[in-house]
Amino acid sequence: MASDLLTTRYPPLDPKDGGITEGPLTLPPLVLGAGVYGFDYNNKDTLESSVPEQAVRLAFRYGLRTLDTSPYYTTSEQVLGHVFDRIRDEFPRESYQIITKIGRYGRTKEEGFDYSPERIRASVKRSMELMRTDYLDGVYAHDVEFVSEQLADAGEEGFKVGEDGNIRDEDLERWGLRDEDAGTIRGPGDEKILAAFRELFALKKEGVIRAVGFSGYPMPTLLRLARLVAHHLEPIDIMQSYCHHTLQNTTLQTYLPHFHRAGVKQVLVASPLSMGLLRTASGPAWHPASPALQAATRDAVAACERRGRKLEDVALGFGFTSVRLPGSDGCETPTVVGLSTPEEVHETMRVYHELYGAEGGASRAGRNPGEGLEEAGEVGRVQAACEKEVVEIFKKSGTFNWTWAVGV
Repeated sequence: MASDLLTTRYPPLDPKDGGITEGPLTLPPLVLGAGVYGFDYNNKDTLESSVPEQAVRLAFRYGLRTLDTSPYYTTSEQVLGHVFDRIRDEFPRESYQIITKIGRYGRTKEEGFDYSPERIRASVKRSMELMRTDYLDGVYAHDVEFVSEQLADAGEEGFKVGEDGNIRDEDLERWGLRDEDAGTIRGPGDEKILAAFRELFALKKEGVIRAVGFSGYPMPTLLRLARLVAHHLEPIDIMQSYCHHTLQNTTLQTYLPHFHRAGVKQVLVASPLSMGLLRTASGPAWHPASPALQAATRDAVAACERRGRKLEDVALGFGFTSVRLPGSDGCETPTVVGLSTPEEVHETMRVYHELYGAEGGASRAGRNPGEGLEEAGEVGRVQAACEKEVVEIFKKSGTFNWTWAVGV
């Protein structure tokens, strides 16, 4: 029965209980990733069916009332507009938050990006039209590393922290991260970034956007740009990082205090499964993981299976935690999860509540893999043991904290 499928089985999430209440947006601990409502993840029949409406309605009932999308995600904004029309009686516009993006509209660096002020304003207008709204809660400049200047090997594969988990002094200099470098414009790409943010901040002053920021992958470049924008304009409100708070890569733990000191008010964390890599099934064919990382992931799958768990559940269990470690600078972070169907919504809530919700009782406060979770009893003990073993596998293979090159 459809009615049973859309009935919550676990308590709804509340921003006041594990979420984020400080900053420009009030955010639940989990944010709905709406890129799944595009052709990269689903086919035409599914996207034109009632499945997206059911998934969003159920997610909202569970308290996941902030969602993340982009014009780049093919049909996502259009599908969401139709969904919002259908659920308006239960969820009026003021009951949920929309974060979308500007700047990326195609696959390649040469043809897929337009950060011009004119296109930004037109893109924001088009997003609002498609999603039936006259304001946007947040707007990111999408994948800023493709437009900005790249210094040294900041965007190349390798390690962006040392073995001790800190940024090496020589890398601070090579990547333009010394204090005295904060305002240095490195070339025309950086000029485009600043021009884009002038327009975004103007739209914010006009009341069209409530929070402004960027999304991207390489930590050194994102930190440099956060400091650059703050120096020449004002600090950004929000940013989204992906694949850097996972069982394979915890680099964001090191960088989070630096983003905080650069004035970034809120950081959202996406892709706890590392773009589909950390799961029992093989990662997608296009995934940039190295052969060594792919082999280590297969070993991690087997290790979790020996303990009666799936790697994807273990990875989510860690990815649902905040990045900020106790006693460190920075803000608490919510996790963005893509949920295509009502079944996926229920399953995600099951994993969350086993550890952190009404059933588990553990805190989602930041922690290192394998630590904490005593409050979650036997489920927590097995989760912590799996996390510890998986991380050890990645460390032994030389792939823990390894990042791939910019290009996806």
